[in-house]
Amino acid sequence: MTTEKLSVTVDAEVASRVKELAGHRGVSAFVDRALQHEVARADLRSLLDELEAEVGPADPAMVAEAEAMLARLERRARTAKRRAAG
Repeated sequence: MTTEKLSVTVDAEVASRVKELAGHRGVSAFVDRALQHEVARADLRSLLDELEAEVGPADPAMVAEAEAMLARLERRARTAKRRAAG
């Protein structure tokens, strides 16, 4: 993988928190991962927009059902994580 150096300006509090969170990985690796995440979100948004243009908007009832299912899965994951932590 080739890399390119970027220069960015961020809020001082954000910079401090990023440095804390980055730890041994380093700020560059942390920021690279965050940017990859944002690019993936933008790509997904584009894909969803294309899908909506082709087949129309999602059925609100199905969206609500999917959101409820996701909430249940997230609760289960949090519970399992707490149990594993002891």
